[in-house]
Amino acid sequence: MGVLLLIVGLAVLGFGLWNHLKGKRILAAPFKRTGEIAKNPSSPDPKGAMSTEGKVVPPQTELLSPCTKQPCLAYEVKIERLYEKTETTQDGTKTVKGSETLTTLKGGAVFGLDDGSGVVMVDVSKGADFDNLKDGFKKELNGHSGSSHINFGELTYDVPVIGSSSGWTTGFKATEKFVPVEGSLFVLGKLEGASLVKPGWRSMMTSAKGREGLLGSIQKKKKFSFIGGGLAAVLSIPAMIFAPAADPNEVSAYCESSLTDARAQCSDTVSSVDGETYTWTVTKPGQYELEAIAPAKKISFLPQLILKDAAGEELANELGGVGSKAVATVDVKAGTYELTVLPGDGYMVKGGFSFELAIKSLNPEPSAPVAEGAAPAPVARAEKKAVVAKKAAPAPAPRPMLAKPAPKTSTVAAAPVAKAAPVAAPKKTAPAPAPVATKSSNKNMDD
Repeated sequence: MGVLLLIVGLAVLGFGLWNHLKGKRILAAPFKRTGEIAKNPSSPDPKGAMSTEGKVVPPQTELLSPCTKQPCLAYEVKIERLYEKTETTQDGTKTVKGSETLTTLKGGAVFGLDDGSGVVMVDVSKGADFDNLKDGFKKELNGHSGSSHINFGELTYDVPVIGSSSGWTTGFKATEKFVPVEGSLFVLGKLEGASLVKPGWRSMMTSAKGREGLLGSIQKKKKFSFIGGGLAAVLSIPAMIFAPAADPNEVSAYCESSLTDARAQCSDTVSSVDGETYTWTVTKPGQYELEAIAPAKKISFLPQLILKDAAGEELANELGGVGSKAVATVDVKAGTYELTVLPGDGYMVKGGFSFELAIKSLNPEPSAPVAEGAAPAPVARAEKKAVVAKKAAPAPAPRPMLAKPAPKTSTVAAAPVAKAAPVAAPKKTAPAPAPVATKSSNKNMDD
């Protein structure tokens, strides 16, 4: 937005500068009364510039406009041909209407200007800029003329030979404008002899507003242009500063003319049978897959892909199918190559064919070497989860030091993880054996 505003501002400033220079030219040219120029036809300007103004004196030789036969100081007639033609684009075939200018007829008279001090002659036969042109004639003749001559009012025009490539003619149009023989004029030209003529280095300036009126109009345009253009240029600065920053890593959707190594799929257009050529720089040697893809259209593209090295030797030349893609797999060294995408059948439509281009690297990504003494590589995600789960599980309870259990009489269901250890079945106690009498004991019993 900021850039667009800046461009508009600069364009308006340019218009203001043009008006400034125009006003400067008027002020720089010597200005004399008509009678003074007639009596002393000389200019202090080194290039002979001179300006004056006065009432229009009709030309001695009457000049008539071609179509309406109006007396005039100058005229302009533009004759156009109206046509229809069939155009084929990748989106299909359509009929378009248009017009072309066949010729522009111009004429100018030699007339006089008199501010009351005398008449000075002005010659506009070689052209001049007027701001008081009037519409004299405007007419369309529909249909193709079977004759080589057509009439626009009083003007008879010879129709030139028109080729079939220009479509079929549906009619002709004439527009006439002229400068009437009336009022007053300001004229700035070159003083040659006793007449003002068109300078060889620039246009001859005339105005029905008079010198002061023309300067006032120029000053007004310049003022508004400088204010408007300057304001737009100033507003563009904060608009550019505070605009969202562009992502430096963002890949353009459009193909650049210079490509490096692999390139994500991008869009472009081939507009000639010679094709679209790219400079491909390879910094990582190895295998690459090049693809030129034709999108689905009513009139599809037949892509052909050609790769050449710096010496011009052809490394790949692959032709795809209509509406499909051309694929080439190449093994290249580091260097610069020329990649061309073109219509394989030599057929071209108006506006060209759009296509997609992609360059894929088939080289495996090298693994980074581990430096001596460096930390071990991180555990894979799945292994890491297992280790974490293992660490999170509670440690098993210590097994109790119990006597050897008797054979189980019933099956105990397996306890879930984290439950207490299974309790051993109660142990049957065998009857204690009778005590063995010792000698001392037997003696006591005898007593």
